[in-house]
Amino acid sequence: MKDMYDSFAALSASESEYRIIYEEKNGSEHIVLGPHGGRIEPGVSELVRAFSEQCSIYLFEGVKKRNNRSLHLTSTRFDEPLALEKVNAHHYALAFHGYHDPKTPHTLVGGADRKKAKLICERLIEAGFSAELTSEKDRLAGVHPKNIVNRTKREMGLQLEVSTAQRKALFRNFGCRDESYTQNDLFCRYVEAVKLGFYD
Repeated sequence: MKDMYDSFAALSASESEYRIIYEEKNGSEHIVLGPHGGRIEPGVSELVRAFSEQCSIYLFEGVKKRNNRSLHLTSTRFDEPLALEKVNAHHYALAFHGYHDPKTPHTLVGGADRKKAKLICERLIEAGFSAELTSEKDRLAGVHPKNIVNRTKREMGLQLEVSTAQRKALFRNFGCRDESYTQNDLFCRYVEAVKLGFYD
């Protein structure tokens, strides 16, 4: 689906039901972000928050009762000022996203940091998850220099696109209207596998 807005300035001029969360981890060179958190891509915010004890986190969350899709800004257009400032201040960045596939639990691992992307993919597979390293030509590869996750000091980052079915499998109450989802044991195993690749 095409984005309703082409920039954060255009979005913020028309929308108000969103929130921006940033938590700094002093001394950390790593940041984990979710530019489509909250009800935009359900389950993404919980994945990002799982990293908050070890690194900085950033979330742009939709909190509308319906039609949170209107708050979606494609990663190459995601120019929210705080996100740009904070990603640029870190050496390593990892972004979680959700893509629509309600049948197959799967993760597409991309980003311009191809070495670490390959490592995270391997760690997920070793932990028993279905994952693949995206082709650099893939629509969800996340390799474009304007992608928010690649705007680090190193000018590269990591992007995990997590299918609907995989996100559903990580929570006991996925799809409910609660403020947040209840994590299960699989969630912990998934996050630990990603951490092994990200912090290596």
